[in-house]
Amino acid sequence: MASTHVNTLSVADKEQLYLNLTGKCSIALACFWGLLSVENSSVFSTGILHWIFEASLFTCLIGLIFFAVKSWAFKGQFNTKAFWTLQFADEYTDYVSSLSIRLAFMVMSIGLMLLVVFGDAPWLYELAGESALLNFAHIVLSLSFLLHGVVVLVKLAGNDNDE
Repeated sequence: MASTHVNTLSVADKEQLYLNLTGKCSIALACFWGLLSVENSSVFSTGILHWIFEASLFTCLIGLIFFAVKSWAFKGQFNTKAFWTLQFADEYTDYVSSLSIRLAFMVMSIGLMLLVVFGDAPWLYELAGESALLNFAHIVLSLSFLLHGVVVLVKLAGNDNDE
């Protein structure tokens, strides 16, 4: 999207487009963290699966950079508070942003509670290996970013039936 096109939009439209890009960036980041959680799996260590895994990881990273750079075009287009904290002037956009952030926070909170409760359990290390805590953290981060992005994209797509 050219910056001249961004300048012709209303503030509410700019905020929605920015939140949409943020959701896509969040999904790309979720895929990246999710792939990192299975990086040490023996299935992906050699052969064609290794190359597919590496290409997928690289694609996620490129997508993340692409959406982040594209969203940077919105810097200065609306309130700075909205750009950095995702608190928007448009009521619906702010609702979607708040909902997605709250749900992602709940996933991280539940994941952290599980990590605190089961983090030093011997069966966890037997099941997942020596990097069990790190892999679990990757999975929790991935799920929270994925939930944030999916909620944003679904809600901004116009599915307001539950409102």
